[in-house]
Amino acid sequence: MKKLLASLKRLSKWLAWGCLPLLALFVVGEQVEARRLGAIAACETAKDAANCMRQRRYLAASPYYPDITRRVLGGYARMLGGVMGASYGPPPPSDEEG
Repeated sequence: MKKLLASLKRLSKWLAWGCLPLLALFVVGEQVEARRLGAIAACETAKDAANCMRQRRYLAASPYYPDITRRVLGGYARMLGGVMGASYGPPPPSDEEG
């Protein structure tokens, strides 16, 4: 029984250490996504939103990032965040009629 508990303790320690890089990548991806959403908000009132996004080094539509590193990190963060219930899309346009 002691051998089994020692093995489980060792296994849980390895699993915890193994999850740390994934957690770090998620945090970095969240920062990338937060910057992209900030650029979307800043370009919201621009006459040419696509050009405004390109000036901030983002693409106006999916895949959003011109380089593979930010695409992978941002996609990873959107995937995990979406599973946890976060929304990374721009808010729907409001109906201001009336």
